[in-house]
Amino acid sequence: MERLITYVLGMVLVSGMLTGYYWIALRNRRLHGFNRLYLLGTLVLSLALPLVRIGWAPIARGPVLGGTVEQVENFSRSADNGSHWLTVECWVGIVVSGMLLVAALLRIVRVFRLKAGQPISRMEGYDLIETDDPRAPFSFFNNLFWRRGADPLDPVNTKILHHELAHIGGRHSWDGLFAQGLSCVFWMNPFFWLIRRELSVVHEFIADAATGMEGDAEGFARMLLQSVNEGQWLEPVQGFFQSPIKRRLVMISHRQDSRFRLLRMALVAPVVLAALLFIACAKGQARPDLAPQADPTVQLDHVDRAKLAKERKDLQFKKFVLALEGRKKLLLNLSGDSAGRIELKRLVELKLQAAEKGEKPLLIKDGQ
Repeated sequence: MERLITYVLGMVLVSGMLTGYYWIALRNRRLHGFNRLYLLGTLVLSLALPLVRIGWAPIARGPVLGGTVEQVENFSRSADNGSHWLTVECWVGIVVSGMLLVAALLRIVRVFRLKAGQPISRMEGYDLIETDDPRAPFSFFNNLFWRRGADPLDPVNTKILHHELAHIGGRHSWDGLFAQGLSCVFWMNPFFWLIRRELSVVHEFIADAATGMEGDAEGFARMLLQSVNEGQWLEPVQGFFQSPIKRRLVMISHRQDSRFRLLRMALVAPVVLAALLFIACAKGQARPDLAPQADPTVQLDHVDRAKLAKERKDLQFKKFVLALEGRKKLLLNLSGDSAGRIELKRLVELKLQAAEKGEKPLLIKDGQ
């Protein structure tokens, strides 16, 4: 259970670091293709980097990840009901994830049921479905749901059609399902929800650019008048009117300076490397299962090792005292004069005092 807590904390930290860089340097920049890959890569790296371990650990057990995990582990071991508490938390997380996944799956099923109940026109590379659904026009995989009665030859509708075809050609539905699935499973990670939302907006930027809307704010405004925003939470489809309109309008209207474009992309590498070192060195120990002959105490944290060392020291001291007492009785029985008894008693007391101070325990030899 402690390993699961460590993994989740590492996942949140990695996604937080990479999302922070995106927010500072990449968000609302004309790097749409790169931003798409970056956001998808952030999801993958957030899952993979917490599994990496590096033997070199200058910041091992640091105050952020290592210290937090150590406190959670020690609390769970020290509390009588710690194991029960962690088990309940784990089951709660599984139930919430299952509910979110079921809700998303039902929405996907609803889209395919909508397709099954409408006439389908097989086009080159996609299926055209005319519907009265208020969300139309929208696309999902290679399905384009078109509002019934809308003329595709109209200039405004033509741009909307090309916009949705850009979503289909770019396979944006796969990106959305991947991000949505991770958000449902790891719902406790707020950065996954932010990434999912940003990825959807980047998809719209890519489709707008592919349609030739850049610089045509008036044409974009006319397209908005064709419908209203009917988007819903966890909706899997790519809808033209289901995205932040203001950001898209700003991106279309203003041409941003391309200075530092390459620098922004190049700095991604050191950011990823920093996240890797930070997470990997938070544990900072080689995996104990790769060294089966090593001392089994390496799998324990320093609290457990200190406790075990103290117990071993106490046991060694007890054995020494018992041996010393037995030696004392034997020598007292063999010693006949009172002077020898006094000297023997003095030596025994000196040995006990030395043992209590942590000095090397030595038994009394015959004749001392």
